[in-house]
Amino acid sequence: MDVLVSGASMAGLSAAHWFARLGHRVTVVERAAGLRRGGAPIDVRGEALGTVERMGILDRINRSRVRAEGVWPVLDGSGRQVAGIDLNWFANETDQDVEISRDRLNDILLDVVPAEVEFRFSTSLVALEDGPQRAEVTLSDGTSGSFDLVVGADGLHSTVRRLVFGAESGYVRHIGYYVALVDLPREIDWQRAMLTVPGLTVVVRDAGDGPLAMMLAASPQLDYDYRDVPAQRTIIDGLLSRVDAWQVPEIRAAFADPAAKGFYFDSVSQTHLPHWTKGNVAVIGDAAHCAALLSGMGTTLAIRSAELLATTWTEYHADLRAAAATYHELLRPYVEKCQAFAAEGAPIMVPSTAETLEKRNALLREFAANA
Repeated sequence: MDVLVSGASMAGLSAAHWFARLGHRVTVVERAAGLRRGGAPIDVRGEALGTVERMGILDRINRSRVRAEGVWPVLDGSGRQVAGIDLNWFANETDQDVEISRDRLNDILLDVVPAEVEFRFSTSLVALEDGPQRAEVTLSDGTSGSFDLVVGADGLHSTVRRLVFGAESGYVRHIGYYVALVDLPREIDWQRAMLTVPGLTVVVRDAGDGPLAMMLAASPQLDYDYRDVPAQRTIIDGLLSRVDAWQVPEIRAAFADPAAKGFYFDSVSQTHLPHWTKGNVAVIGDAAHCAALLSGMGTTLAIRSAELLATTWTEYHADLRAAAATYHELLRPYVEKCQAFAAEGAPIMVPSTAETLEKRNALLREFAANA
């Protein structure tokens, strides 16, 4: 088969590996000029551990993992410590789970993509017409092509999903929060900690390759252009303006700095599609079934869905109906399980009221006392 993969992050690189490994001709297009850099550490868990072992990269991922940081101070709005949190307890399901920086994992995945895969950076889909046998695509560089399968691995705001399944508003559900990330200046001696007031959490941690700030804020859905970075900086500044203690002023300055690396801002959302394939097109990862940052399962779903799509389509490629039915039957229960985790993570990471915040802090103190 001729396979076009849109997106070169965890889902897209995994798909490129599996389809090429299984004997297909693969082209990858990516809107950015190269692999996207920055972002919070991510988790490889559960079924994805088996996938990366079959890819031959589990040992390398383990060697590149973000090392445990122990117990972080948990601060109130004045900067006073009120509890402590061990993220190994909060984030991990099993002792085998791996936390790794996004950059390190992308580099590892890229290394195991077969050399014959063609990468076309600074390129994206602008049109897609699916036919009875193949999908015809037009790319942003003016070229066109015909493929047996187009794989949309292009994230929460997927172009492939929009072109084939319809408007984002029909499938992406805001679950009540926004997240922002930025790399912090290394010359400042940052305190690793988590400050929480009702509806707002600010974290400073070592992401494995330097200090990182993360903001999680409760908010109804906002009306803004997700590609308008200056507008995003203004929104972040307004959300952080509630607190003037600890290192928050310096964190606000980092988010406002146009030269800062690793800047990211988006809705904490989930993608809910009735089906992830249509004709000769499939979506995987956040484009298909984003579980939301608060679930901790997005990377795991991206890696697992890529393997499952490639193996299923290879086995049933002459019968797309059977391939789609098998793929959905195997993946749907795991997607539902992973998406349910977001509801469990929210009350711990971003308590919405003073009462729920105090209950969270009491739980953390109790856990520390019994550890």
